[in-house]
Amino acid sequence: MTPGSQDFWEGRYRAAAADGSSLWGAEPNGWIADRVAALAPGAGLAIDLGAGEGRNAFWLADRGWRVVATDFSSAAVEGMRARANPSVEAMIADATSWASPEPVDLAIVCYLQLPADALAAAIGRAAESLGAGGLLLGIWHDREDVARGLGGAMSPGIRTTPEETAAAATAAGLRIELSGRRDRETPAGLACDCLLIACR
Repeated sequence: MTPGSQDFWEGRYRAAAADGSSLWGAEPNGWIADRVAALAPGAGLAIDLGAGEGRNAFWLADRGWRVVATDFSSAAVEGMRARANPSVEAMIADATSWASPEPVDLAIVCYLQLPADALAAAIGRAAESLGAGGLLLGIWHDREDVARGLGGAMSPGIRTTPEETAAAATAAGLRIELSGRRDRETPAGLACDCLLIACR
């Protein structure tokens, strides 16, 4: 079973559900939460691509957003649906090919680690989903983790850089508001995140 493959994630989410645990916890990603807190509460429709267990999606719903949360893992989607929040529509979808049929106000891509071409496709689909004035928030494990020895065993091939994510967003017709990196303390040591804010 290849790490990062659909079967890999199916296994991880099913194992977590079986023992009543969570892979990512209930709290939203802190950087995403800080950015969203600056927006008007309940501003409209959001999509969370590669939502996993839905920690960001349910946090948004608690603040008045209507959310479509997608993941290619049926186990992850089953877990989100079991929470039965009417403001969160959980659906099985591949972020590299799915776009919202309805214009959205906010698109979140949180640690969706893909090879460069696939990630560019996912950013393109997120951009396609945005309505006028819509915002894309993206955060990923940066390739600098490997180059600078900041920690993490994830393959460099599914890490990314600000240059690559900004280029994909620009090619999709978005305007870049922020593109950069941040170091983040973790129990295992420093990690480096790639950050992107772009708008339609």
